[in-house]
Amino acid sequence: MKVALELDTRSKLLQAAVKVFAVEGFAGASVRQIADLAGVNHGSIKYHYSSKNQLWRATTAFLFEALEAFIFEGSDKWDQLSEREQLIQHIERYARFNAQNPELMRIVMFESLTRSERFEWLSENYLRPFSDRAINRTALAQEQGLFRQDIPALNLYYMQISASRSMLFAATELNERFGIDMTAEEEIRRHVDAMVKMFVLPEDGLER
Repeated sequence: MKVALELDTRSKLLQAAVKVFAVEGFAGASVRQIADLAGVNHGSIKYHYSSKNQLWRATTAFLFEALEAFIFEGSDKWDQLSEREQLIQHIERYARFNAQNPELMRIVMFESLTRSERFEWLSENYLRPFSDRAINRTALAQEQGLFRQDIPALNLYYMQISASRSMLFAATELNERFGIDMTAEEEIRRHVDAMVKMFVLPEDGLER
């Protein structure tokens, strides 16, 4: 019973920390604010995570591991898909995760503004491994004739990342000006379809 309670408290703290760090950043967030949102005793953070920094690391690790799990869900059946279908599925799942979990983008953005110790840790453990694999995957897609070959894989990868996030970063403006909800299924689908048309070459292999 005690273990179940502790696990529940850790889960509540993580869920609250995701929301607070995404809005306030590390510097603006307080352990009291996180504990209050989680509905737990303030001492629970020190008991479970020892410090705000450790809670921040646990929060970013949780989000990146969730991203990896989401992207690679069903990967045991990828051999049943064509190379094009696999690529499109990657694009869709990355965009869909960001739409459903914008907190990860915001936390990374906060830390990328400064060369903090947190950013170095984030880069070493998650950003660099993730981008290295993605850039290699982009280069492979170019060799397979799925992407343009006259753009360096590094540039092409970051262009895709920017395109995937652009409308999500502008979600508040889009909702206020046009009544668009970027978390709605139809909007996610429209955004993914636009990205596929923009980046993936048509099946005849002719560049647009």
